[in-house]
Amino acid sequence: MKQKYTKRHVSDEDSVNYLLSKGLSRSIAEILVARGINESNYEDFVNDTASFHSPLEMANMSAAVETINYAVECGGKILIYGDYDADGLTASSILSLYFSDNGVENDVIIPTRDEGYGLHAENVFRAFERDYYDLVITVDCGISNAEEVEKIQSELGVEVIVTDHHELPAVLPDCICVNPKLGYPFPYLAGAGVAWKLVQALSGMEVAAKYSDLACVGTIGDIMPLQDENRALVKLGLANMRHKSLLRLAELSNCGAEITCSDISMRIAPKINAAGRVGYPRAALDVLLSRDKADNAKISKLLELNEQRKQMLDEIVAQSDAMCRAQTICRERMVFLYDDNWQHGLLGIVASRYKEKYKLPAVVMTLDGDSYVGSARGIDTLNLYDVFCKCDCLEKFGGHKASVGFSVAKDRVEELRRSLVKILGEMDAELFDGTTYYDVELGKDCDAPTVLELSKKLQPMLPQDKIVCYVHDTVISANSFGKEDAHLSATLACGLEVKGFFKYGQYAPFIRNGASVQLLCSLETDNYTKNVCGILDDLTLCNSVCFDEFYRLNLLKNFADRQLDFAEEATVATLIKGDNTAIVFDDYETYLAYCSEYDLQNCNVDIFFDGGSAARTVVVSPVRDYCFDRYEHVVYFANPKFARFLAPNVTRVAANCANKDLYALEMTRDICAAVYSALRKKSNFDSIKSVYDKYLASKLSYAQYIVAIRVFEELRLITVADKYTVQFDTSVKRDLNDSYIFRSFR
Repeated sequence: MKQKYTKRHVSDEDSVNYLLSKGLSRSIAEILVARGINESNYEDFVNDTASFHSPLEMANMSAAVETINYAVECGGKILIYGDYDADGLTASSILSLYFSDNGVENDVIIPTRDEGYGLHAENVFRAFERDYYDLVITVDCGISNAEEVEKIQSELGVEVIVTDHHELPAVLPDCICVNPKLGYPFPYLAGAGVAWKLVQALSGMEVAAKYSDLACVGTIGDIMPLQDENRALVKLGLANMRHKSLLRLAELSNCGAEITCSDISMRIAPKINAAGRVGYPRAALDVLLSRDKADNAKISKLLELNEQRKQMLDEIVAQSDAMCRAQTICRERMVFLYDDNWQHGLLGIVASRYKEKYKLPAVVMTLDGDSYVGSARGIDTLNLYDVFCKCDCLEKFGGHKASVGFSVAKDRVEELRRSLVKILGEMDAELFDGTTYYDVELGKDCDAPTVLELSKKLQPMLPQDKIVCYVHDTVISANSFGKEDAHLSATLACGLEVKGFFKYGQYAPFIRNGASVQLLCSLETDNYTKNVCGILDDLTLCNSVCFDEFYRLNLLKNFADRQLDFAEEATVATLIKGDNTAIVFDDYETYLAYCSEYDLQNCNVDIFFDGGSAARTVVVSPVRDYCFDRYEHVVYFANPKFARFLAPNVTRVAANCANKDLYALEMTRDICAAVYSALRKKSNFDSIKSVYDKYLASKLSYAQYIVAIRVFEELRLITVADKYTVQFDTSVKRDLNDSYIFRSFR
């Protein structure tokens, strides 16, 4: 059986060895090194000391300060040009509020996503038609706009200062450029971080601290690494979160009394981004500039735009779902979607959603003039930026390992698809096998309380940087809870309680009696018990003796009510070798019996539930709604008498089933009569399961009860609408021998 979970590799062995010399376990040392802790900053981490570099160490910062001070001393007015995302909006707000606090007149320009990222000279020209400015300062943009800067400076006769943090182009603007990548001890500041450092350079740390809450939001919103100065800045911002409108927005977003990094990442920054995504970034800027008094009207407008963003996203996803062909996606190793009318600002969110759904790269585009503009999101195992570097049909593109933005001519979209398919198809298949990575195995050389304490010490930490723990243990109790029993609460033999939300509730009946599981989780303190609690990221069932009855019941609930077609076994061997193939067995013993014969040892194994991998997969006793859509072939080793329908593309082969007890069941007229009589006694409040518990548990097995109900359904004597509702048709008479299901057990 192939391992679904793999420990994340940490390559900096020198730093690991240094931390080992400090008495840390290897697991803890690797967690720290993976998050940027090494010999140079370990003592700062241990002593929890926040350190900042001098802003004047940043290339050209002194020149920027001198130019700004001169403009201010001359009573000049400043035009700030920002970007439409959370980073650009907070960066713009930092400078605007700082200048306003110091009596300096200023205005802010924020382009829309339809206008596009970067400095647009025509926007500046329009601003100059309304007023005159003595200085233009860009934030979070401009470093790639040499032509625009030259045009503004030459035609308007005004000096431009570019402050940015993006990658450096081949040709820089001919002006003062402040960018940590031009020279600075820490090159990974956000645009808001660079704007904040400019304030620090102008007026010192005490003044800059007043704007650290905005810089904190921008840094987190742009998903910058929370290391070095970013870590110090976010800690300072969280400690100085006094922005009235941000605090009100946090309250309305159900954040706790103490705002955390996760609150900003998951609840606050997305709402700031929402305004730009739907075309109204100024609404977010208005909220961010309302620092001293919460402006409820402006906050309400922002929340309204966020709801609009959700609705627009739902519409795009509904259209996209209709376009998705799972088999094509798995064969091409990517999701590739485009439409003429999708909102630019939502493409990245849609791409991220499909990347998570299929565990494959996702490319999503919309029409913009004569070109399609798009966003792509990649998986952990490949460098998406390198993939796009190999495509020669793009007009332009940029990004990094996990995310790429690009444009392609309208008539070259399918050429782009073919190019990506070829590049991805030449890569090792193991890169696309759905492997999920974790940081530490609990119980190996550290326990849950130790990891939780370390997690607290590592705060502030982005949600995607959380410590992911692997656990292989036995469940000793489990229950579902919440609406429609959607959530799971389980206790493991090691004592750890784990909770899984939404889809995990369906696991409860299968694991509550002692199942072995492998799982990934993060750790937190339970609000009620105050104990360490694991929050599930993923769950995999391991074969267990307690599953035998479930294998049996699952088959009896789902086998066909007529004889089905079977293929020759000789034709199956070729199908099984395909990458996009599911190989289905009714129980684990039969899978083991065929494992060596068909070389199934390296397949992922799903028991009951869909594990979500796009790779070649063995499926043991799938539940009725298991999704086979992504597979080109489904090969089912089945008992000819008790075969299931499964997927439309199934190839059935007669199997020598290893577990004979799976099909052993006595079914008589007396048993059917007893079941029918009990169902007739059912009240409106009894579930179908409770009828068995109340009237039949001492007389027959639950398996016999299930089969009898299926017999009645086949003969149309009853209709089971849901788990509480049984409708009877007393107008018809049927002979039990007319039922294929009944005859199957004679």
